[in-house]
Amino acid sequence: MELSIQERLKDLRVERGLTLEQLEEQVNLSKSALGSYKAKDFKDISHYAIIKPAKFYGVD
Repeated sequence: MELSIQERLKDLRVERGLTLEQLEEQVNLSKSALGSYKAKDFKDISHYAIIKPAKFYGVD
C-alpha cells in the first residue's frame, strides 16, 4: 500500500521526533500550511509548501 503525501510527511516528522511547531521553525512554513497536509482535500497546497519539507527531510 502506497502512503499519501500527508501520511509520508507525518511519518517523516514523527520519525525525527519533531512537533509541528519545531518543523515550522526548521522549514519556515506556517503551522496552518503544515497542518493543511492533514486535510482530506489538500489540492490547494502550493508546490513550494511541499518542496520545502521534502528538501528538509532529504526525500523526493
